[in-house]
Amino acid sequence: MPEIDALLGLSFCLYFFDDQQHKLPHLHVKYGGYELIIAIETSECLEGYLPNKQRKRAEAHISMYREQLMQMWGKAVKGENPGKLEGVC
Repeated sequence: MPEIDALLGLSFCLYFFDDQQHKLPHLHVKYGGYELIIAIETSECLEGYLPNKQRKRAEAHISMYREQLMQMWGKAVKGENPGKLEGVC
C-alpha cells in the first residue's frame, strides 16, 4: 500500500486492487494507532476512526485534491503505482 501523501501526522494511503470491500473510491488515512477509510468523492467516513480534529483535516485535504485523487485511485485499482499527490506544500 503506497503512501501517497503525509500531512501533520496524517498518512494518506491507497491499496492496490482495493475496490472489492467498499466498492467506492477511497483512501486509508492513518494517524498514530487510528485508521479511517474515507470515500474520495463524498468524504464520507466508510470505516474506522480518527479523532475529530484529524478527521476534519483529512476530509478537507481530500476535498482540496479530489480530482487528482480520483485519477490516482484509477491507477491503484488496476495495480499500478498511483505515485505521490502533487502540488502539496
